[in-house]
Amino acid sequence: MNPASAKLATNPASAMGWQARLELGFANINARTRLKHSHHIGPLRVQRAFYPEGNLAHMYILHPPGGVVGGDQLHITLDIAHQAQVLCTTPGSGKFYLSAGEWALLEQMLCVKPGASLEWFPHENILFAGARLRVRTRIELEDDAVFMGWDITCLGRPGSHERFEHGAFDSRLEFYHNQKLLLVENQRVLDIQTLGAAAGLRGQPMQATLLAFPCHKSHLEQARNSLGKNGASPLTGATLIDGLLVVRVLGNNSETLKQQLIIIWQTLRPELLGRPAILPRIWAT
Repeated sequence: MNPASAKLATNPASAMGWQARLELGFANINARTRLKHSHHIGPLRVQRAFYPEGNLAHMYILHPPGGVVGGDQLHITLDIAHQAQVLCTTPGSGKFYLSAGEWALLEQMLCVKPGASLEWFPHENILFAGARLRVRTRIELEDDAVFMGWDITCLGRPGSHERFEHGAFDSRLEFYHNQKLLLVENQRVLDIQTLGAAAGLRGQPMQATLLAFPCHKSHLEQARNSLGKNGASPLTGATLIDGLLVVRVLGNNSETLKQQLIIIWQTLRPELLGRPAILPRIWAT
């Protein structure tokens, strides 16, 4: 982690739940990305690296309890050193259950050094009705580092006809390049009106943001063409901000939404990393 980085906000609620911390450091050793540093506290783990495409490491982050309740705190830090290449995902969706009043906290700090790359593709976070979740994500890139990743949230359980009619969601995402802030997004869902508002979620329980850097206008056009050819939801948009490609999607079906994002990744990955897109094996299980 960059020592000059601003510290992520912590949960103002009392730490009464399960505390978990995972810190991973990756390095390029003998032309292959290795997990050089791993430190964990509580129920966060990582499997050994897989290498389905040569020197690039595929890593799976595990949360053995399978669910989070109010008061639980999850802190994840990834540091990708010079020339290291990592794809990180999870075996399944994160589940955040009904809270008796406490907030759950998910903090994610992702640092990518020059010449390195990180592909960050966790499955969606599902908030059950009555959950209270605060998410803080900070992404820091240096020089020619490459990043592709997404953030997917489902409010309620549409498959079970459960709406997120009570509960709270407070999210902040920051993206930096060479300590310059390129994007900051805040979202707060504190009442049912936000779910249906035109400036809110427009009645859609699922939302996703895909980020890719560094990108140019040609990448933006490719992303838009990819969405247009594959039956994307009309509640989809893509924009380019100082070299950062931002794709936003609203929907009501997790598989359809993720497939839209995967298609964009498959389109852009050869351009950004010089590699065809190899899906993690765990996605097929």
